[in-house]
Amino acid sequence: MPPLLAPPASPAWPPLPRSPYGLEPPLKGEEVALVRLYLVAFEERQRKRERRLVLVRADFGIDLDQHVIGARRAA
Repeated sequence: MPPLLAPPASPAWPPLPRSPYGLEPPLKGEEVALVRLYLVAFEERQRKRERRLVLVRADFGIDLDQHVIGARRAA
């Protein structure tokens, strides 16, 4: 007589909900650029501050060729 085999296991019904997290493969560190939002905001504020200062100096008649921020460095 052949040995008795157990019936195949049926999947649980109804199917259990599966989380969408973890379905993608993990990211590689070399492919992800880190962005520090606080640093981006700080740099943007600095640029705005420099532009305002240039405009204020222009209103007062200060020579922009001599005094624009970063235009000419003192030796």
